[in-house]
Amino acid sequence: MLPYKKSTKLSEVIKDYPGITSYLASKNPKLKLLKNTLVVQVMAPKITLNKIAKKHSMTFEELMKMIDDGVKNGEIGNGKEYEKSVKSTNEIKEQLKTLMKKLFEEGENVENVKKEFKDIVSKANPILIAVAESELTKEGYSIQDLMKACDVHLELFKNQLMSSRRKISRDHPLWRFIKDHDAMMLWFEQGLEISRDMKERSGYDDAKDLIEKLKTIMKNLKSSENHDVRQENTLFPVLEKYGVEEPPAIMWDEHTRMKEKRGKIEKLLSEIPSMPYDEFVDYLQGAFTYLVETFIKHTQKEQEILYNVALDILSEEDWKDIQRESDRLGYFELPKEVLEGE
Repeated sequence: MLPYKKSTKLSEVIKDYPGITSYLASKNPKLKLLKNTLVVQVMAPKITLNKIAKKHSMTFEELMKMIDDGVKNGEIGNGKEYEKSVKSTNEIKEQLKTLMKKLFEEGENVENVKKEFKDIVSKANPILIAVAESELTKEGYSIQDLMKACDVHLELFKNQLMSSRRKISRDHPLWRFIKDHDAMMLWFEQGLEISRDMKERSGYDDAKDLIEKLKTIMKNLKSSENHDVRQENTLFPVLEKYGVEEPPAIMWDEHTRMKEKRGKIEKLLSEIPSMPYDEFVDYLQGAFTYLVETFIKHTQKEQEILYNVALDILSEEDWKDIQRESDRLGYFELPKEVLEGE
């Protein structure tokens, strides 16, 4: 029997048998995530053999027998394909990091960097971007720095958001998170439209009906904070468990900043008339413009990066846990507009 223990990290086994991940993935469909080279790079130094077995409904002994059999009968390859894949992904990752660093430097021509990004991003998947960001934070770059890079590479994905969504079944936890996005986007856009209509009114008394509509929208948006609570307490911790830490941190920071902006709007609405009407309307237009633009970018980051990372690396048991905890935390009511066609 091989000399591995329950506490042995996957990375230690890979050093001895580089082809182990491909072998395990071919032997057990539950271990299919081991086919993803980048996922393995993220997981291997952190996850033990016992945890791999447990997460995929196996005993440690069953996993060890599978590995032992592969060694004895020569089924575990030499890992050349894996090593080639590692080399390729590392090269792309370093190119991404170099471009991101350029964005952090003052005086760099952002448009030129965007052109370079377009080519590299087409070769990179969302997990690779997340790993590059993670390594940059360890090198001393801040979440604010990473946001600059996110804004650039997500601009390239802007027109692909709806068309490139993965088809998610209604019984999957991500379906509800995506529908939450649709509901919040609807309310942010309605708020912006109302703030523009208010520009045509003569004052607070003339705009009473619009102000009441706006209060209803803000009430809806207040209830939608439940979306953030569910993500921050279900999806984010599970991703962090796999070493994907920076993307959730960026999302969390944006949740906070958007919540603060909504809070300022709510405060103004509760203190009417605390300022001249024209100033009030100008503030609302600026605030809702900020919220719409920020939320579009935020949604792109979650749907194009965070959710795809989660779909690639989380196990069925992880998703069951997320669903159970989401059900416990509850949901806000979705408007009929986002449920049409479902």
